[in-house]
Amino acid sequence: MKKSKKIIASALCLSLVVSASACSGRDESTVTTTTTVATTSNTLDDDLINPVDMEEYVDEDAEALEDPNLTYFGYYDMRVAGDIKPAVKLFEETYGGKIDYVECAWGERIEKLQVLISAGDSPDLVDKEDITFPLLISKNVYEDLTDYIDLSQPHWAGFEDLVEQYGWNGKHCYYPWFATALCDYVYYSNTRFEEYGITTPREHYENGNWTWDTFRDTMIQFIEASPNETVGVYGNITTDTICSTGMPLVSIADGKITNNMKTPEIERAMTFLEDLCRQGLTAKKEGYWGNEIKPLVEGSACFLSYGQYQYESLARERYAEYDFDFVPFPRDPNADEYYYMASTFGYMVPAGSDNVKGAATFIDMIRLCSTDPDLRQEMKSSTMTAKGWSEEQYDRMAEFEKIGNYHIVADFSTGFDADTATLISDMLIDAAFNQDSEGWTVLRDTNINTINTVISEMGE
Repeated sequence: MKKSKKIIASALCLSLVVSASACSGRDESTVTTTTTVATTSNTLDDDLINPVDMEEYVDEDAEALEDPNLTYFGYYDMRVAGDIKPAVKLFEETYGGKIDYVECAWGERIEKLQVLISAGDSPDLVDKEDITFPLLISKNVYEDLTDYIDLSQPHWAGFEDLVEQYGWNGKHCYYPWFATALCDYVYYSNTRFEEYGITTPREHYENGNWTWDTFRDTMIQFIEASPNETVGVYGNITTDTICSTGMPLVSIADGKITNNMKTPEIERAMTFLEDLCRQGLTAKKEGYWGNEIKPLVEGSACFLSYGQYQYESLARERYAEYDFDFVPFPRDPNADEYYYMASTFGYMVPAGSDNVKGAATFIDMIRLCSTDPDLRQEMKSSTMTAKGWSEEQYDRMAEFEKIGNYHIVADFSTGFDADTATLISDMLIDAAFNQDSEGWTVLRDTNINTINTVISEMGE
């Protein structure tokens, strides 16, 4: 890794425990268990099973980079990730350099990044994390890329507002190359809905009638028709429900963090979730966690709400008889339109990187690969091969990447220190899943001053 003489003093202030990933856009099933940092070779070891040839797309007139070599620090090898590999290949073949991979265990990546920055040994590329906004961004952990990426270029069209949502005090450190209106999918079995004679969520959604009310009523109908002891929904439902009002729990604008817990929108969302809980429709208990598909497969749950990762599991051939499908989160009946919790992914440049321009060029290139029709086809083919998806499955998910067709809401409630993020998560879960809970209003009023103090200190 390249050496830099920069010492980023602010990084020394960080003492963080990583919170669980939410809506990161990456497949967490690839998490490594490595406990040491080591630079891997540049051999793309999956070329035999997933060959990607980008030579024909090389721009011979591309301006040469002074330094075409980059170092990526993370928990997965981005160079063999199906959706990213075409951009890696194109970057290396265009500029004649290499992207090295420095491997780190999932649970150690933030702490070790701090050490590297503080030692003047910053990598050039890292993942955007849940705690990037607002915690890490407020500590000046990343380089501003405003002068390196031109949002007026066609491949950034439609992303201008999204980049601004992640702006911080006039700086733009995060240019996500991926965004979707699906943070969590609401999964269900078409087979069982047909067997029970219930209108499917997809029918409701396509008819513009997929609301909190039909969501609740569908669960009740399913439970009444099921021969099993059945729950309504398990998995992730709290922040998705909140964002469907159009109002995030925590928002950021121009570097100002706002706690929206006392707004009518949040109150309405949490009242709805409490009502589901009181009716026994929500479940978070042994066997009913977001990474468990057994209840949905066996028919002891109407819905599972979880990220893209579970689609890869449920779409496998051995589950074909259940014809699993998905829809986005239902609409708040009081909202004028559907609003979706945003899921984004991209790379950021740590403070102290010696090659900000090269890193920004790669970030720009991977966005180009996501939008240019020919390059997008290469990305699609590579992704389908790597993940084993059918074209239909890929296209179904890709439809929600057209974020200009949707209202997406960026929520930052997971982006605090571990204690605060856990406090907020526990409040939401208690209100939505615990029938003996004191209730959202009491939980909010008991803890809001603590949360606001943290927010206030981060804004200083």
